[in-house]
Amino acid sequence: MSGIFREAGLVGKTLRTKTLYQDKEWLVQKYVKEKLSTVEIARIYRDTENKWCDPNTISRWLKKHNIAMRSLAEAQQNRHSAVVTPAANRKKGS
Repeated sequence: MSGIFREAGLVGKTLRTKTLYQDKEWLVQKYVKEKLSTVEIARIYRDTENKWCDPNTISRWLKKHNIAMRSLAEAQQNRHSAVVTPAANRKKGS
């Protein structure tokens, strides 16, 4: 049986499809350019794909792709610098 896989060039390769969070360009867009946290990226993945994803999984893939992780200070600065518009705080019908 391994001969069949070897002929097809599949020896040592997985037959699974690549998930969204495994895509380097997608991670760079979300983590580096949009400055989203690993928690926010995991939430986007869950909402988009309707599959569970842990923030630690996002961190692991950032490391696998050699995408520099933010320091705790940088992460906190990003979280506190989010702009909230007054309209976003108002309830509908107010």
